Amino acid sequence: MSTSKFEFSQIAALLRRSENDARVRDFFGPAITNIERDEYYGSLEFKSDGVDVVFKEAPWIVPADEVVDPEELYLAAFHLHREGHEGYSGYSCQLPNGVALGDPEDEVLRKMGPPHSSGGGGISKLLKRPVPRWFRYALGGSFLHFQLDAAGLVDMVTLDASDGQAGLTARLAHTRVATTGGAPSRRGSSMDGQ
Repeated sequence: MSTSKFEFSQIAALLRRSENDARVRDFFGPAITNIERDEYYGSLEFKSDGVDVVFKEAPWIVPADEVVDPEELYLAAFHLHREGHEGYSGYSCQLPNGVALGDPEDEVLRKMGPPHSSGGGGISKLLKRPVPRWFRYALGGSFLHFQLDAAGLVDMVTLDASDGQAGLTARLAHTRVATTGGAPSRRGSSMDGQ
């Protein structure tokens, strides 16, 4: 595996940090000014490194009693792509427990053990297309999500800061505003994109 600024331990340490945090700004350098913002989230793409980065507004990541600016973005996830997946070069750094992009399902299970949760593999009634199979593992205070392609090989790994609670609170607050006739939210969807 090659050395890159996207070493797994480096990116894991950035999760849940504000876009304005000195470590985040130093890590991304001038690219931090290129966050593509859409509703309650933002993203950065590093196609040649096999990485895209997801930021979410504070209510989706930070506990409600800690939110200072609800529109401030926090680092929510890193998507690590296999060569050619969604037009990305392959992520080249070491993943936990020696799992590699392109590993078959049984190898992921052997290296990682039983998953915290799993799913996919069916057809989405809404999208009318296959839903990729996936495995999710708790990793410290975060989650590691392995997505498999149709052949059962890992094509994307997501390091996700979401514990579900902050996002659930934000969705419930948005739903209450939408259903009680309150002022319209600038967040157009109650879904968090997961």
